[in-house]
Amino acid sequence: MYTEAPSYIKSLQVFQSAGMKLLGVNMDREGIQYWNAVLERRSGEDALLYTIPTFQNPTGVVMSEMRRKELFKFCMDNRLPIIEDDAYGDIWLDEEPPRSLKSMDENGMVLYLGTVSKVLAPGLRIGWIVGAESVVERLGDVKMQMDYGASSVSQWIVKAVLSSPQYDLYLEGMRESLKSRRNLMIEALEKYFKSIADWQIPQGGFYIWLNLKHNVAMDQLFHLALKERILLNLGSIYDFRKNNALRLSYSYIDEEEIMVSIEKLSQVVQRLQS
Repeated sequence: MYTEAPSYIKSLQVFQSAGMKLLGVNMDREGIQYWNAVLERRSGEDALLYTIPTFQNPTGVVMSEMRRKELFKFCMDNRLPIIEDDAYGDIWLDEEPPRSLKSMDENGMVLYLGTVSKVLAPGLRIGWIVGAESVVERLGDVKMQMDYGASSVSQWIVKAVLSSPQYDLYLEGMRESLKSRRNLMIEALEKYFKSIADWQIPQGGFYIWLNLKHNVAMDQLFHLALKERILLNLGSIYDFRKNNALRLSYSYIDEEEIMVSIEKLSQVVQRLQS
């Protein structure tokens, strides 16, 4: 299986537990560099591409419309099915993202995944799959064997929420709140991290991907930050190699804590760099 490098750790764990061999493909500001995917599979050997094209976790990158078209054609030409994870598609903060890969699919080559756990509540573990009927039915059978299916009560709740005329108003309010937190965190990074790290301003989703400019003992950084009551997600857990990156989340932190926490974190980083 080909996947972006870095990519969402929980998905990688699921694929690995299923015995899949994972090959990471580098990214740039437009998304996965699909042309670097070396298709070294023997004739008849199965392979897939897993991608999060919209507000990618952990980097926040949005795959451009042109890159999506190119990627889709590449996968069609190479008979490489796509798993498109769109967990963050509704969480745009500045402008709507390009249309999904699935919207280009006329042959059932894309398996599209969506969820409400990011938009409504983490505890509502309700999602959906859009794909070829035979594939969806088989996956439904597998899920039933594993956990007897999703909660009927949760599904009724989600149906009522999504059908409500208030849902769009809720999304607007959520976006305003997240945008305010994102802007505060960017302001804090500009103040305390400008000389020691690089980052891109995410256009949606929950995360800022922070790349430290100098090598730091990341495990030590984790433990020192923890003493300051800051829990870090080190970039290496999402990647296929070690890196000097951090995934910062602005989704749940209280706004009044953002500036203080970023200042404390910068002090820990600079202590390790000195």
